[in-house]
Amino acid sequence: MSSLPASLASSASEAPPVARAERAYQYLRQQLLEGPLGPGEPLSVVALTRTLDCSRVPVMEALKRLAGEGFVDIVPQVGCRVVTPAVDDVRDFFVLFAATEGAVTGFAAARRTPSEVHEFNAVCAQVDAGLATARPPGEPDPSYRRLNLLFHGCIHRLARSPVSTTIARSLWDRSDFYIKLAFGSLYFSRRVRAAHAAIRAAIVGGDAAAAEQATRAHLHAVGTSVAQTLARHGERTKSEV
Repeated sequence: MSSLPASLASSASEAPPVARAERAYQYLRQQLLEGPLGPGEPLSVVALTRTLDCSRVPVMEALKRLAGEGFVDIVPQVGCRVVTPAVDDVRDFFVLFAATEGAVTGFAAARRTPSEVHEFNAVCAQVDAGLATARPPGEPDPSYRRLNLLFHGCIHRLARSPVSTTIARSLWDRSDFYIKLAFGSLYFSRRVRAAHAAIRAAIVGGDAAAAEQATRAHLHAVGTSVAQTLARHGERTKSEV
C-alpha cells in the first residue's frame, strides 16, 4: 500500500479522533478508487496504523464506514479485505447507474442555456487537453478518473435537478470502484471517447433524447465489459486454488 499523501500526512498523530478517522477514511477511499488494491486483497490494520501514524481505532472506524458503503469486507477473527463483487450485482448496478445518469444528461441537454454551452465546451476542451498528456493503457493514471468527474460534474450543473443529481452522484464512486477492480484504473478507450463525443454533441445540440440514449448506451457497455472482465478474473482465481 502506498505511503500517506502529503495532504493527509501533516500532524496525523496530533489530530483529534474524529479527524484521524476521517483522514484514514479518505486515504483508504483514494487507495480503493485510484490505488493498486485489487478484489479480495487483504487490508492489514497493523500496516495501516503505521502508514497513517495512528492507533487501530480510527483505522477500524474508516474500514467499518467503507464496509457499509460496500467497498470492504470485514470478517470477525479473520481480517479485512477489498470486496470481490458478485458479477450479477455489478451488471444490475450499471443498469441502475445508466438509467439515473442518462436521465440527468437528458435534463442537461434540455435545460442548458446558450451561455452554458460555451462553459460546457470549455470544460470539454479542458478534458481533451488533460487526455493528451495522460498515460497510455497499462499504466494506471488517476487523471482519467478526475477528468471523467470534471466532464460529468459539468453536465450535472447544467441539469438543474438537485435531487436527481445527488442520487446519480452517489453512484459515481461505486462505478469507478468496479471499473478499477476490473481493469486496474479507468481509461478513455476509443469507444469511451466516441461515446463522450456523442453525449457532447447531444448536449450542445439541445437534444435531450439523444443525450439520454447516448449516456445509457455508454454505461450499459461499460457495465457489460466490467462484469465480463470480473467474471474472467473469478474463473482464473478458482482455477488457481
